[in-house]
Amino acid sequence: MSPISLKRKIGQLFIVATPLINEEKKLFETIKEYISLGVGGFMIGVGGKCNFVQTDGVTDIKKLKKFVLKLKKLDPTLFLAIDGEGGEIFNLFEKAARLKCAREYGLEFEKTGSVKRFEKDIDDYVSIMKECGINMNFAPVLGTAQKGYKGYLSEYGRSYSDTDETVKILSGIAVKTMQQNKIIAVGKHFPGYGSIDENPHQFLKSRKIRENYNMITSPFACAIQEHFIQGIMKGHVLSRIDGKIPATLSSETEKYLRKKLKFSGLSITDEIFMRALSKYYIDKGADDDGVKRIVQAAKCNDILLMSYPKQALDGKVKIGASRHDHFPRLHNAVYLAALKGDIPENKINDAYQKIIRHKRMLGLR
Repeated sequence: MSPISLKRKIGQLFIVATPLINEEKKLFETIKEYISLGVGGFMIGVGGKCNFVQTDGVTDIKKLKKFVLKLKKLDPTLFLAIDGEGGEIFNLFEKAARLKCAREYGLEFEKTGSVKRFEKDIDDYVSIMKECGINMNFAPVLGTAQKGYKGYLSEYGRSYSDTDETVKILSGIAVKTMQQNKIIAVGKHFPGYGSIDENPHQFLKSRKIRENYNMITSPFACAIQEHFIQGIMKGHVLSRIDGKIPATLSSETEKYLRKKLKFSGLSITDEIFMRALSKYYIDKGADDDGVKRIVQAAKCNDILLMSYPKQALDGKVKIGASRHDHFPRLHNAVYLAALKGDIPENKINDAYQKIIRHKRMLGLR
């Protein structure tokens, strides 16, 4: 068997949002280009929205299954991910599944002590994922909301609770259900968005960890050590672990995750074009083409999650349907950085081997 080229190994590090192209022939021309570079997987849509499998906001399950089947015929080894937290915002299966926002289940559990409805709804949701061929889910949220259920995660009910214990119990059920069904659960957003007030899609903020808070006993640690979660997504947030560099780009945060919390799965960036990272680079000579951030992210993550380039300040999509060169361009940037030694080749190899190991666990290899 011929050795895998460095370029194809680097391709495996990327999960890219399906292109914003409505015309099916052009859509698949771009997808085939990405696959020719060895892309590791696709995120189906962004958040709970996917323009080519939804009508009036409702997912056509038959259309989604057909689309996924076409992807698998092109490359049966792809990670196929969704941002499926549930509720109205982060739910590709809205109106096709009963899964509510996390807080509804947290409130029910704290009032009644019962998790039966949550177990049934998450099981139904996972069944739809399996039926459609999805094998990775960017959920559950492992952040604990501020006391009184305040802060950013309270805006859409994305956190199960303002108490760690409720978050641990319900997120554990979600992780177990997904992973028993060969769907990689990706807990997010390490080290947590629970204590920030403003949306990290728009603002880069420090995570104010409450006094004496112990990350070693947090829901993240519980998911890693008790439920053996296979993926952790890092957030665009400054923290006590690293107060200068956003967690997504921070080698110190990666080291903490591996050494302190003993995580051995896939570390994944949050979406690398989010405005928070653009703002981080404004005072550092900007990063309009994304090269600086992607090279730094490749040094301390296994998977690089990419949707669409955004303008530095207004957060709007910068490119139209006629141009989707962001993956080939940033794939090449990582390749050139690896050739120059800016990214150690053993880091690329380590990430690649972890990705292949997880794909084998899913039966994709």
